[in-house]
Amino acid sequence: MATVHRLISLLISLAAPAATWAASGEIRFEFIVLGAILGIADWYWGPSGTLL
Repeated sequence: MATVHRLISLLISLAAPAATWAASGEIRFEFIVLGAILGIADWYWGPSGTLL
């Protein structure tokens, strides 16, 4: 289960830059950072739903 959760976090971190590239044809640094933050947040808090 942990491996699946890591894979989902990786896919989330790649989704923001991929969506930006698909929409505009370029990858911006801000969206790489946004994807990394979302992926790390999903990895850290994960499916447990722990509140801040």
